[in-house]
Amino acid sequence: MKFRHPSPAAVVSGVALFAALGGTGYAASQTVDNARHLGHQPPSYYAPAKEIISSHGARFFTPNADGSKKTIMLGRNGHFVFTASCAKVNGDNQVTFDVTADTTADLDGNGPSAAGTLVNIHTNSDALDSTPQHPLAAGSFDQVGSASSSTEIAADKQEADVFYNDGVNWPAGHGSRAHACFAGYTGLLAGPGVS
Repeated sequence: MKFRHPSPAAVVSGVALFAALGGTGYAASQTVDNARHLGHQPPSYYAPAKEIISSHGARFFTPNADGSKKTIMLGRNGHFVFTASCAKVNGDNQVTFDVTADTTADLDGNGPSAAGTLVNIHTNSDALDSTPQHPLAAGSFDQVGSASSSTEIAADKQEADVFYNDGVNWPAGHGSRAHACFAGYTGLLAGPGVS
């Protein structure tokens, strides 16, 4: 008996048939597994990826060499631009988390502001966060106590809701170098113009 190799077309059709027959069972098991990971909610229960906004992690940065303020853009989302600044103030590292909009907007609950108005959402330093119960010496690691939130609403009803984090004096160690300031955010963008 002579063995004949199957033609390429027969191999492709065999693989396709196997995938079709086995794929249905695999897809069903994946659907059940995904539902378990989604808290037994359908995917439509959660925010679409296009509405998720983020600085893509914390950004680490330092003041200018003379200690003056250095500002970085953390991210642009719809009408809103989130920035952070790092400066030396009385010898202490100080970080800010700020927002502007390219249209009239209520930024962090301050009421309607003209386009381009910079609103400070949070400022952090050892001097500002020191209390009699918890004194902080200049150079101590310090960050906002928990992820805090801010809401920005533009005149056209586009809205950004973010959780932010900022801090100063990230210590060197465990494979990372020291940083004067850090800041970041994550949240949702909804309303007109979100596609």
